[in-house]
Amino acid sequence: MQNSSSPKARFTALRLLALSICLGGCVIQDIEEPVVAMEDPAVPPLMLERIDGITATGYAVIDVQKGQTHAQRRLMAIRASKLDAYRNLTEQVYGLYVESASQMGDLALKNESVRARVQGLVYGSRLVSITPLGGETYETKLALEQSVIDELVQAYRKPVSRQRRSETVTNVVAKDEPEKTEKREFFINKSWFKKGAS
Repeated sequence: MQNSSSPKARFTALRLLALSICLGGCVIQDIEEPVVAMEDPAVPPLMLERIDGITATGYAVIDVQKGQTHAQRRLMAIRASKLDAYRNLTEQVYGLYVESASQMGDLALKNESVRARVQGLVYGSRLVSITPLGGETYETKLALEQSVIDELVQAYRKPVSRQRRSETVTNVVAKDEPEKTEKREFFINKSWFKKGAS
């Protein structure tokens, strides 16, 4: 018995089968799958949104906080990291006042000191995240929107005008009467300045 199909015919049939399988996968189907954004587990979910303004980060170490238990020290570290973030936010809005002094003697630098100070009012900030870092430190991130920054800077730059209220009183004095002058007496009780006097 001879085989009715030749190797060439088998090869052509296999090619047609493979081509039909490939083309079948290219057919467009009307099934839409919802697109799900993959979140990075290392980044907190609130940090994925875009912030129009500035962000500040504060850090605090747990072990240096005062507290009787580890839980108390952990809560104090969270609070300290939040205050550090507020300080960094204030630096970004108002700037940093830096005071420096150097002392030289015999053409050599003997002493140098640098002090920095920041002062300002911050409101309207948003807590972005509080994250423990390695079990020893807490990190707090705050955000401040651009509209609030503009409001704070405008209030800072506007001069405060202080006006005195003054009233002018005119007394009409008859020409026959002599003008009265008031004499004010200033009385000091000397016992106020003695030690032990009440």
